[in-house]
Amino acid sequence: MAERLHNHTTHAGGAAPTWCWRAVRGVFTCPRATLREWHARDPEPRQLLVWFTLPMVIASVMLAGWANEAIPTGFPPETRPDPIAFGIYSGLTQMVGLLALAACAHFLCDLFQGRSDFRRGLAAVSVALVPAWVGNVLAALPWPYGAHLALAGIVYSLVLLFAAFAVILEIRKGQRIAHFLPTLAGALLITFAFAWQAVSLIPGAAPAVRLGTTWLI
Repeated sequence: MAERLHNHTTHAGGAAPTWCWRAVRGVFTCPRATLREWHARDPEPRQLLVWFTLPMVIASVMLAGWANEAIPTGFPPETRPDPIAFGIYSGLTQMVGLLALAACAHFLCDLFQGRSDFRRGLAAVSVALVPAWVGNVLAALPWPYGAHLALAGIVYSLVLLFAAFAVILEIRKGQRIAHFLPTLAGALLITFAFAWQAVSLIPGAAPAVRLGTTWLI
């Protein structure tokens, strides 16, 4: 109770809680301890979105856009989307994917003996996606380093997500794979359905000439 009161007064005072930003470092240095800390704190969804999730998405999108503009790729200009339009598209798609992943994890908990709680699902997804957000920025590095680092970030996020479901959502052993795979499949379906429509509805979000599919990722 005292810890919750401290968190409340921290938010009311207008300063981001240090445990939120400690998680950015913690997922790379001490992931197990970070997941346990988030399980113990059980943050409110609004606080989590305002102080951690939305800032992380915005920072990832803006830094990736700046890096893509600053680092020459060697590709012709017509293969690059408009930076602002693509930034809007990327941010919206990331948020839809994150909320879809949290919702799928939450609803499937009833089937796989986990703690069915959307706020815990949101916390698990938010902390687990930190490596993917970092990888989104590193993807701007020249080929093949950027692509490999981005892929490594995505893979690590998937591993961390599996662990976060076990720790934060308390999915029991023997049910974790059965919960993880349908959750991931459902979220990917929703995300790709949104992304496919959004890229056509937002002018400039897609390049005039598409070389491969890395721009969609």
